[in-house]
Amino acid sequence: MKTDTSLISPLEQSVLDNLATFLSLDKLQELLCCYLRDSQQILSQLDSALAEQNTNDAIRLAHSLKSTSANVGAIPLSELAKSLEALAQQEKLDDVRAQMNELSQLFDLTRASVEQLAFMQG
Repeated sequence: MKTDTSLISPLEQSVLDNLATFLSLDKLQELLCCYLRDSQQILSQLDSALAEQNTNDAIRLAHSLKSTSANVGAIPLSELAKSLEALAQQEKLDDVRAQMNELSQLFDLTRASVEQLAFMQG
């Protein structure tokens, strides 16, 4: 499942708008910064879990990335993490490993989109 990242928007604006109705600008900015930091750690830990053939950790980490990404509107990243979680549940860690580069590229695209948000630059 190769995603053409040039054709997708990494952030769902409606989710961000919804968050903005409940959070102050400072809190939304803090949430997104924490999301980026934590997601980077999850990607690193997922890579380690795959190297160690640790199926349970791979499932847990992919699930965590899926959920947190959906919560901040990073829907394409959430969908890919959901796919990887399903593969890990089927113990297809080689298939998960094969898609790690795509996951990393999509995370980089998501991070760039978050950093381009007007309120993140102030």
